Amino acid sequence: MNKQKWISVVSSVVVVGGAVLLVAVAPTKKTVNNSTASANQTSVNSNSSQYTLAQVAEHADANNCWSAVNGNIYDLTAWISPHPGGEDVILGMCGKDSSVAFNNQHGGSSRIARILENFKIGTLK
Repeated sequence: MNKQKWISVVSSVVVVGGAVLLVAVAPTKKTVNNSTASANQTSVNSNSSQYTLAQVAEHADANNCWSAVNGNIYDLTAWISPHPGGEDVILGMCGKDSSVAFNNQHGGSSRIARILENFKIGTLK
């Protein structure tokens, strides 16, 4: 089993003048610490890697979740549990092109785009 490090989402509730605010910090991209990847994991060396949708489809579960969004490929495995909208939303994106769903929910949000960028592993061929 690969050892992985990542910072989980830290959230807290802050009350300001009677309003309740939820403060969240996005996780950083996870890294693989050992020199050999498991049989079902593709080694990722940079964001310049290119993948096909068939390759993305091989990463379609909670233990290994990749998704294509707007021509980029993201490893969302570490984001499943901390996703503010719930795990099922991210699980529904695993192994496929989720551009339409992502854009319908988050399209135009630069804050969300910055969070997603933390998970980028490459581009779509």
